[in-house]
Amino acid sequence: MNSYQRVFAALAREMPDRVPVFECSLASNIIDALAPGGTLEDVVDRYDLDAVSHREAYRYEEVDRDKQFFRDEWGIVVRLEENVMPSPVGHPVRSEADFEKLVPPDPRDPFRLAKHAKAVARYKREKPVVLGMTDAFSIPWKLRGMDAFLVDLLDNPGFVKRIIALVVDYNCRLVQHAAETGVDIVRLTDDYAFNSGPFMSPDMWVEFIQPGLRQIVETAHGAGLKVVKHCCGNLAGLAEPILDTGVDGLHPIQPLPTQSLADFKQRFGHRVCLIGNVDCIDVLCRDSAEQVEAEVRRCLREGAAGGGYMISSSNAFHSGTLPQNLGRMVETAHSLGRY
Repeated sequence: MNSYQRVFAALAREMPDRVPVFECSLASNIIDALAPGGTLEDVVDRYDLDAVSHREAYRYEEVDRDKQFFRDEWGIVVRLEENVMPSPVGHPVRSEADFEKLVPPDPRDPFRLAKHAKAVARYKREKPVVLGMTDAFSIPWKLRGMDAFLVDLLDNPGFVKRIIALVVDYNCRLVQHAAETGVDIVRLTDDYAFNSGPFMSPDMWVEFIQPGLRQIVETAHGAGLKVVKHCCGNLAGLAEPILDTGVDGLHPIQPLPTQSLADFKQRFGHRVCLIGNVDCIDVLCRDSAEQVEAEVRRCLREGAAGGGYMISSSNAFHSGTLPQNLGRMVETAHSLGRY
């Protein structure tokens, strides 16, 4: 099997020739260390990763150079720091009047998926090309601010639903553009939970977030794309409603005292491809080949039986992980992950 066949077999909950390595997020310092002067694609080729993933691109305008504050195309002011996700510091929708003036970005701007188009030309039908994008939660709360958004769930639910509907419409149009570009998989990256549990009650999540997530999933499936849902944290009460939207893969099943890959395999392995969960908080930050091998062995033991599993870090190869641990993880997965 090539990587494309291998990943799609796993997403269909089948057994490929070996467990795919579905590592979809590498910090720029990790890429620089593993392929000096090179690109993500150079790392993908060097380590034979089974997918290549880029996030949708945004343009930014400068707000305060000294503070590294920039405004994105939604009007959200963020702090841009190297190897750190943009941190929202300013929220453009302070009122319903602000919302009425809001103009979403153009999802079909060629800039948006330029990297994906190049990846499709390089890997089509050899490795799946993945689009990392938002779904129904992260942009809405960033438009309002987290505190105001959560209060709105109780005090102004109609307003919340209007914001979510606008963002979901944008994301559905982005999915359609991705399909036309040749992207194979969308990876929806909104997080809904702390390590202690969800940001909101499962009932609220079902009322406000699930409909938009389902709409995006159905749009992707209608366009012939598979969907991987990423959500860090403790998914207590959320796992089943997330799966009810029809996602094909669930990532990364963060290792927590109250949550394990083995438990998710037993409960949900018949419904969804599980992806993860090599510990990137501790193990991948340590310079120990033995610990990385032991962690990969654990993940294969807990997740691989019967197929429907892909291995990856428990979130990303973030800036605090050690570059050499990618090779260790891949080498162990390749040698021990064969069916």
